[in-house]
Amino acid sequence: MTDSASLIQINPDPRILTTLVIGTEDNVKAYILRQHTLGVAEVGAWSKPLPVPHHADKVMCVLNRIMV
Repeated sequence: MTDSASLIQINPDPRILTTLVIGTEDNVKAYILRQHTLGVAEVGAWSKPLPVPHHADKVMCVLNRIMV
């Protein structure tokens, strides 16, 4: 994913908003729970935590939502 063409393939619908959260596993989980509490997104709508390359203590989660 180094060029805009790759991003278009991932997210071709302009209504889709992608949110990426990167941090320690505890902080990412806390952020996702906070977003759930605020009514932004259900916990299950996020991806499973994925390791961040070259950062053993970090994970990332992704949320795709259609904005209307």
